[in-house]
Amino acid sequence: MNLRQVDAFRTIILRGSMTAAAQELRTSQPSISRLIAELEAEIDLKLFERKAGRIRPTQEGLAFYREVERSYIGLETLSYAARDIRIFGTGRLRIAAMPVMALGFIPRCIRRFKERFPQVSISLQMGHDGTVTRWMSSSYCDIGFIANVIDIPRVEHRPLYMIPGVCALPPGHRLAKRDRITPKDLEGEAFISLSLEDGARARVDRIFQDAGVRRHLALETPFSAAICALVEQGLGIGIVNPIAADDYRRSGIVFRPFKPEVMFHGHAMFPSHHRADPLVDGFLAVVREELAGYETTSVRHGGPAPQGPV
Repeated sequence: MNLRQVDAFRTIILRGSMTAAAQELRTSQPSISRLIAELEAEIDLKLFERKAGRIRPTQEGLAFYREVERSYIGLETLSYAARDIRIFGTGRLRIAAMPVMALGFIPRCIRRFKERFPQVSISLQMGHDGTVTRWMSSSYCDIGFIANVIDIPRVEHRPLYMIPGVCALPPGHRLAKRDRITPKDLEGEAFISLSLEDGARARVDRIFQDAGVRRHLALETPFSAAICALVEQGLGIGIVNPIAADDYRRSGIVFRPFKPEVMFHGHAMFPSHHRADPLVDGFLAVVREELAGYETTSVRHGGPAPQGPV
């Protein structure tokens, strides 16, 4: 058994056919077929069933694939590490954030921060919560911002904000004249929802279920910013984080308070081995100052901002 045979087998599973695997590996379909035949002969397992010109993995093939994936995890981790080192380089202050903050909010904070520390070199990267958490656990970032906490070793997190969401309405929508929007107002409306993995999605769904309101779930996306972009195209209505709404105030989208409130959460993250760093603490202070413009429970009820992340 050699690496080319295993690569061919794994790629077929991931791509669904020998033809697609051949394209992925830049070889021919007969070559892929030969590699699989050799692999099956060497390990004495039937990995695929062949019917009507299509192949499907056997139960033995699926079991073997699980073992193959375990061996690839270490290699992929090294690949991620090399890529992240290339991305982050040696910036003095390395920031990673979820899209709702990275697209507009964090750049505004960086502008204010640079007014105070003009010589500081800053790296800003954007990723979903899992990516930001992984970057933080690998110490590729000095500070990260996420919505949904993922508890993993070597990473600490602190609550940053809890803000009531707003209803995003397409330009000219019939509900734009309302001062606020309720679930009953959205009965039968095309609705653009957050993805299931976002904690706010469950909170939104629960409110509509409790009100007995049925929406037409037309579209789904992981990001409030993407919901705003889809609403701007007239594709539906959504409940979004007001931080994302700020980036679309000039777009023609109408934003209205939504009652009952749906809370959107944000957290700051730090490597657990973090020591007092005036740049990190200074940037976090700017973030909290910028958040003071929102109705956040962390600003109104959370007491004074902590002096540093620890």
